[in-house]
Amino acid sequence: MTLIVIQKGFASSVQDLGRYGYQRYGMIVGGAMDQPSAKLANWLTGNHESAAMIEFSFLGPSILFTEDCLFALTGAVCRPTLDGNSIGTGRPCLARAGQILVIGGMVHGSRGYLSVAGGVDTPLWFGSRSTYGKAGCGGFEGRLLEEHDRIPVGKPSEEARRVMAVLAEAKLQTVRWSALPRRKYQETQTIRVIPDTLWPRFSTASREAFLKTEYQITPSSDRMGFRLNGAELTLDNPLELYSEAVTNGSIQVPRNGQPIILMTDHQSTGGYPRIAQVASADLPLLAQLPPGSTLRFQMISSEQGEAALVRQEEELEQLHRCIRVGIVKQITGFSD
Repeated sequence: MTLIVIQKGFASSVQDLGRYGYQRYGMIVGGAMDQPSAKLANWLTGNHESAAMIEFSFLGPSILFTEDCLFALTGAVCRPTLDGNSIGTGRPCLARAGQILVIGGMVHGSRGYLSVAGGVDTPLWFGSRSTYGKAGCGGFEGRLLEEHDRIPVGKPSEEARRVMAVLAEAKLQTVRWSALPRRKYQETQTIRVIPDTLWPRFSTASREAFLKTEYQITPSSDRMGFRLNGAELTLDNPLELYSEAVTNGSIQVPRNGQPIILMTDHQSTGGYPRIAQVASADLPLLAQLPPGSTLRFQMISSEQGEAALVRQEEELEQLHRCIRVGIVKQITGFSD
């Protein structure tokens, strides 16, 4: 089976959960920006959570299904239609051969995920199907999706086939229930951070400004990093630094004093001083904030950061259990 891209949307690409084990060679991890949403999309279609899917930003693609297919949309709030009928998000949907999915623009948030039963089946490259655009490798031909691309899809799981059969027999496009995380994107967001080793080397005024003032995400932000605009940050004294390992959420401060938050496609090393590290639990929310969004930083301890991540994983697993119950009820005839 293949998916035919009718309209490419914006920055649509094939992603999974990332390419691990190669950062020491300078290769990025990459993968889905909002990993909880990516996992949810796969669970809804009977896939393993690491299956490849299509990630899109701000404007979703339009897709023609060449065969019957179970699919799901998660992530940013949008109003998708299948052959003109509203289908919602966070639920398994059945597309018939020849039908067209139109995702459209994002209402709130900035990144969405389209999972199909069987997963996007592009070739593995170093153990992952994620697109590494700067290297021109991975994903679909190592690039963003374009009109008329034909995206290969793998074999659906038995669970997915049974859901498809139930929906087809009932002449339904989708189920009534949905499973989505609770998030708000419209207001100023508080992003929790942990101090980096150079935190004490920044001036007292800079440390106060970092925690007490708002920063805005600029239009020059991308999957590699979010550039912020706000209070200028400076060190007490200039430092000559060696390049060191960086990770998703490292907050670097270049010479202009405006922070940069490294995101999913960040480089493996960096030489700018780092003032703090975004708590892992807040990275999915941060990834959904579009340019122009405002945020504030809240300092927490590493122990608090770990506890927040554990809570997030527990909530995600609870959603996973709800999806499993919903699918079982759908299959056995006790739906809704």
